[in-house]
Amino acid sequence: MKCDKCNKDFEERLIQSSHDIPKYIGGIDSDGRHWLCKDCHDKYDNLILIRCLNFVGEEFNFDERILWMKELSKQPEGLKMKFKEIAEDVKEEFFDG
Repeated sequence: MKCDKCNKDFEERLIQSSHDIPKYIGGIDSDGRHWLCKDCHDKYDNLILIRCLNFVGEEFNFDERILWMKELSKQPEGLKMKFKEIAEDVKEEFFDG
């Protein structure tokens, strides 16, 4: 299988299904998905997380990545809507840019 970002071939077990809008900010399957290698998946998720944290005035620390995902998942729906907009922008830049 090919990674939808880097176009490199990988064994099927090494390709991950990535939600275009991460589930921790309310994304669902119908928002879309891409098949990504681990490196591209991490880059995509980190970019969304960094931009969401920047929006609320927090700094990204890779060691706290999972904690921040959990924290963002607990935010009010109005704020999650903004996070979804951020994720849409990242998706367009990441895959089309």
